[in-house]
Amino acid sequence: MQFWAMIIDSFRESLDRKIFWVIIAISVFVALAMVSVGFEGDRVTMLFGAVDLETDAYSPLSSLGRTKIVGLVVFLLASTVLGWIGVLLSIVATGSVFPSMMDRGSIDVLLGKPLSRSTLFLYKYLASMVFVLVQATVFVGLTFLVMGLRWHVWAPGYLLAIPLAVLLFSYVYCVSVLVAVRTGSTVAAVLLSIGAWTLFALVHQAPAAFEAIPMLKERTTLYAAVRVISWIPPKTGDFPYIVSRWSGGGTSIDALPAGLMRSANAYTDQQIEDSRRYEAGLVAANPWYSIGSSLLFEAVIVGWGMFAFARKDF
Repeated sequence: MQFWAMIIDSFRESLDRKIFWVIIAISVFVALAMVSVGFEGDRVTMLFGAVDLETDAYSPLSSLGRTKIVGLVVFLLASTVLGWIGVLLSIVATGSVFPSMMDRGSIDVLLGKPLSRSTLFLYKYLASMVFVLVQATVFVGLTFLVMGLRWHVWAPGYLLAIPLAVLLFSYVYCVSVLVAVRTGSTVAAVLLSIGAWTLFALVHQAPAAFEAIPMLKERTTLYAAVRVISWIPPKTGDFPYIVSRWSGGGTSIDALPAGLMRSANAYTDQQIEDSRRYEAGLVAANPWYSIGSSLLFEAVIVGWGMFAFARKDF
C-alpha cells in the first residue's frame, strides 16, 4: 500500500510539471503527422494527399513496399522520439525527484514512516519509472494504432518498445539519482547524467571506429582493451536495433537509399554494403547480452546510490 501511495503521489507531482504535457503534445503531434501520410496506389503522400513524397532518389519510395516503409518509421521513432528526445525530456522532468525528497521537511516526514531508508529509496526510484512508462505507453500506443488503422500494417512487436523505453531511461536515470543523492542538486543530476549518457554512447561505439580504421585495429592490445571497456557501460545505442529486431523494423541505412547516397558522391557501393551489413549485424545480435550487461551496470550504480542515501545525515 505504501508503495502504491508513493507511486500515486509521484505521478501527481509529474502531472504538475509542464514538461509532462510537452511530451504528451509531442506524442500527439507525431501521431497526427503519421495520420497525414497515406498510401494511394503506387504513391506515398503527406498532408492527406496534398504533397507527393515520391523522389527520384528513392526510385520510387513506394517501391520499398508499405511494410518496409513502416519498418523504417519504427526505427526512426525508436532512435529519435523514444530515444534521444524522450529520454532527454524525461531526465529533465525527473531530475528534481530525489533533491526535492531530501529537502528539510519532506525527508523528515518520509523518514517518520515505517520504512527503511533502502526501501524508501527503491520506492522513489521505481516511482520515477512510472512517469516514463505512462509517456512511452501513450506514444507507442498512438503510433501503433496509426500504423494499423491508417496504414494497415500491424506490428505487435513494436509494443515491446514500451518496456524497452523504460529500460533505456533507467540506464541513464540511475546516474542522475546517484548524483542527486551525493550532491542534492537538480542541475548537477541532470547535467552529469546527460554527460554520462553521451559517454556511454561514445564508449559503446569505440570498437566500431577501430574496425572502420584498419591501422587502429592492427594495434591488437589497444583494440582488445577498447572492446573490454565497451562492455562495461549500458548499451544505450542498441535500443533502436532491439526495437527493430522485435518489431520487424528497418535500420538507419534504409533512410538513405543507395541512389541518394550515390548521387551525392558520399558513398561507394562497397561502403553502402558495409554499412548495411554492419547495421544488420546489430539487429541480429542477441538482445539479452545488451540488456543483461546494461542492467548489471545499473544495479551497481543503484546500489551505490542506495548505500549513500542510507548513510546520509539528514
